[in-house]
Amino acid sequence: MPGTCHRLRIPSLVSNRSSKGTNSSDLEPITPRKERHRVTMMGAARVGKSSIISQFLYEKYLSRYKQTVEDMHRGEYELPDGSCLTLDILDTSGSYQFPAMRALSINISGAFILVYAVDDEETWLEVERLREQIVTARGRRVPIVIVGNKADIPEEKRQVQQKEAQTKATLEWGCGYAECSAKNNEGILTVFKQLLRQANIEYNLSPAVRRRRKSLPNYASSQGQGQNRPSTARYYLKRHSCTVQ
Repeated sequence: MPGTCHRLRIPSLVSNRSSKGTNSSDLEPITPRKERHRVTMMGAARVGKSSIISQFLYEKYLSRYKQTVEDMHRGEYELPDGSCLTLDILDTSGSYQFPAMRALSINISGAFILVYAVDDEETWLEVERLREQIVTARGRRVPIVIVGNKADIPEEKRQVQQKEAQTKATLEWGCGYAECSAKNNEGILTVFKQLLRQANIEYNLSPAVRRRRKSLPNYASSQGQGQNRPSTARYYLKRHSCTVQ
């Protein structure tokens, strides 16, 4: 069963209208805004993409590796003014077996989190390739955050130094950057703070104290979901909602 979600504190996304010199009866009712953003998590296999999502939404670490084909997670947040923010987070495969699915994800997503493992230089090179593929398809203005996972490992086991990776990501590429440990649930909020900052969304993330409802995964078979998904794959939609104050 999913654990506690994260409370998302965001100032009103609805424009305030001055009432000076205007009767309240003259004001038109303001419809609460609904913000929705599709985020795609990409990176090589076994870098911890699924565990980062699991820790963020459910505060649960996935200790056993299971190959991802394509999983969709949803975080729904209610803002104090009645506005709503929905994050659709797509967890993609790190395998080269699904290039068509990868290309489709790049074309339809609004923001990207590219994950590498700090103890594996090859996974950093994969992030470089993915970032180049995204820029080629979407241009340089799409929000991208580069994430170094497994930051809890001893320094002598690092193959990618933080300073070098951060400098390239932020100064050369103009992307956000964060390091985290999905295993220890450290730096996970920073990843999504960087994402919202790149997308120019004002925020304040802090741990939640309650959730609105529990969530259970459900799925639909890939039939009718498009020709880019393998016929044996199941397409998961995992909802997770909480109230924001």
